[in-house]
Amino acid sequence: MDRRDFLTVTAAAIGLPDDELFGSTQGDAVDDYQLALSQSEKSVPASLALQATDTNHRQAGGFIIPAYGFAYPASTAGEITRLGTLFCNRDSRYYHDPALALRMTLGMGYLEREQHSDGTIDLPTTNFHSPPDTGFVIEDLTLLYRLLQKDGSDPAHDLMARLEKFIRRASRAIATGGIHTPNHRWVASAALAASYQLFKDPLYLKRIDEWLAEGMDCNADGEYTELSNAVYNRVTNRALMSIAESIDRPQLLDYVRRNISMMMMCVHPDGEIVTDYSRRQDRNTRARMNGYYIPYRVLSVRDNNGQFASMADWIASQARTRPDQVSLGGDLPDLMLRPDLRHEQIERKPLPDNYSRIFSESGAARIRRESLSATVTSNSSRFFSMRSGQSGSAVLESVRVASAFFGKGQFVSEKLSSNQNEFRLVQSLEAGYIQPLPPGSGIPNPRWSELDHKLRERSHICRLQTTITIREIQNGFELSINSTGTDKVPIVVEFWFRSGGILSSRDGGEIISQNGSNFMTSGHAKYSAGSNSLIIGPCIANHRWASLRGAEGPIPDAVPLTMTGFTPFHHTFRIVAQ
Repeated sequence: MDRRDFLTVTAAAIGLPDDELFGSTQGDAVDDYQLALSQSEKSVPASLALQATDTNHRQAGGFIIPAYGFAYPASTAGEITRLGTLFCNRDSRYYHDPALALRMTLGMGYLEREQHSDGTIDLPTTNFHSPPDTGFVIEDLTLLYRLLQKDGSDPAHDLMARLEKFIRRASRAIATGGIHTPNHRWVASAALAASYQLFKDPLYLKRIDEWLAEGMDCNADGEYTELSNAVYNRVTNRALMSIAESIDRPQLLDYVRRNISMMMMCVHPDGEIVTDYSRRQDRNTRARMNGYYIPYRVLSVRDNNGQFASMADWIASQARTRPDQVSLGGDLPDLMLRPDLRHEQIERKPLPDNYSRIFSESGAARIRRESLSATVTSNSSRFFSMRSGQSGSAVLESVRVASAFFGKGQFVSEKLSSNQNEFRLVQSLEAGYIQPLPPGSGIPNPRWSELDHKLRERSHICRLQTTITIREIQNGFELSINSTGTDKVPIVVEFWFRSGGILSSRDGGEIISQNGSNFMTSGHAKYSAGSNSLIIGPCIANHRWASLRGAEGPIPDAVPLTMTGFTPFHHTFRIVAQ
């Protein structure tokens, strides 16, 4: 299947006419390079409006972040790299634009003033004199340096001289400095590799090898340590590809291949990606495939991989149909430096849309049946999510379970197991009461915190075990919840739907709204959004206490449906897409 045929099939699959998916195509498929150029150019006016151009401004030349009211080096480096990319691009209306050259010069002045004497810069929202954040800046500026080097104009040479001094000082700091997080190792190494490609300082290679000697933190599933599909996967992929290219370490691309192969099964039909099990700030956020286009495109060409090529095409189609959410603008430098990416002739292969896969090392499972998409997650209170429809309109953001068990009954399973079409999550809790301290244990002491509590005996021990079994059925899932041990413990099961739809009773029963919760004592509920619906039931509400002590609060921008009962609790809910 060639590229145009693949995109036509994709358009039909997601309910879009060809012209919406292809833009204004006539004959040949739209060139992703032209799309990247167009999106990058469109961002320029808004970008320039952020720059402090008054030379008396305390951050003159910096690009002010509206949410903060101040500039910082990483954002400014990104902006002048964007401007420099267009300045060097013969196809751009900003090619050799003197106004852009002036703005880049102003931005470079700001960066020079912000660089500390030790070569580092600050990330003023959290890190100061930070080698890893300096690494992020150098990743951008070395890319800009290469583009200016190819351009060769007088303004380019003037800026290159200043960039070289900045990069060399920063790279020395990165080569001797430390890190905070797992991905920082690879960002620092990528910055040093790109600097080595330009300036050949052996100190850079020494530090790269020291970080690489720790071993790559990519598990068998294809996830990196932070399990961060929306942020740090793409950061790490970019870094590893840069190291592989800059200092000839092609074996590092194996980890990128593993990650982007996995990511093909972590995308919902509407283009949102799975963030349910992240260990970082993107957990349970809404995000799309920004930052993944280049890994798919580069490795599709390198490996002649038809699925990777199809995925790159699909991301580009998202950029055309959802330009406010997906952009290829940041990929323009790579497309300029790698013209071979624009002219490949790889036979396309279909993307996976019918699978059930457990990522055992990451504690998650993904199920996709064309327009139905679901995720099961351990180590999270939001252990199940599901959506129906190519537009993602009917979305069950989360199912949560909690009990009033000594204030620690929010259900979180430490392990996910599977058997054929069934997934199992288990939580075991224990609590009790402590006896008086025995004689000779440091009493009397009026300070409770200083008492040796581990010497106390315990009594009246209570236990509660909750097992949740999730089974795939036709067009949906069964959730069997069994909680036993201590009797008469209040239980709450919450279904949280993405706002924008309508919650109703399928059977005509009453929905009781109380204190921000919606209860149904029997029958089935229906949540409708767009042309899609989810049916949930049978409903149960044996009490109306939804805010249990120790349980998590409401989920923002979501509509709750609350089921309640008491232990021993045995109930099976069906969630079916219509």
